[in-house]
Amino acid sequence: MRQDQVDTRVGPAVWICGGLMIATGIVTSILLLRDFESDSYLYLAFYSIPANTAISVFPHEPVLIYFGKVADLWLAAAWATLGTAIAGVMDHLVFVPLLNLQNIRAYKRRKFYRAAISWFMKWPFATIVATGFAPIPFFPFKFLAFSIQYPMWKWVAALVVARFPRYYLLALLGATVPIPNWVLIACVAVVFAMYLAKAIPAGYRRWRR
Repeated sequence: MRQDQVDTRVGPAVWICGGLMIATGIVTSILLLRDFESDSYLYLAFYSIPANTAISVFPHEPVLIYFGKVADLWLAAAWATLGTAIAGVMDHLVFVPLLNLQNIRAYKRRKFYRAAISWFMKWPFATIVATGFAPIPFFPFKFLAFSIQYPMWKWVAALVVARFPRYYLLALLGATVPIPNWVLIACVAVVFAMYLAKAIPAGYRRWRR
């Protein structure tokens, strides 16, 4: 865990992966609008990439629940986990360099961060697995892992261990509980609306400045 390794600029991998995240999100949005009822496992894996990046507006829960209705539960969980692993690699390539830039490392001196990282460092792998599986916000724990430059292979391995059973249970929920498709679509729409409600005013203020 190379906590002493710092830099003052980001490399090309950050910009390439960041661009791929944005492009994947745009294409996935188009696919959702055109063919939400697809039962393609490849489509599920593709959707799981932007749905599991550190900064995402794509909820994965409604989609896994839907696939539980129309697909094999184990295969659905496996393909979604594959997409999540790819997202984990992209996140690691982007956010580890960004969070360890010399000019933004001041957050590491804050008391709250030092207390959180001291606790996190005791059981980093187990913490990532537990929080990645549980229905709680996962981004704070991603932040901690990236800030200490947690090794990529351990990070991706923890994601796989955490997310596969989570995805299977979500698909199982869709297979056993008759949740109407319109409810799932509404859940996705609500998430998008919540993000837009914050993003549009902020973007307008920035444009005015």
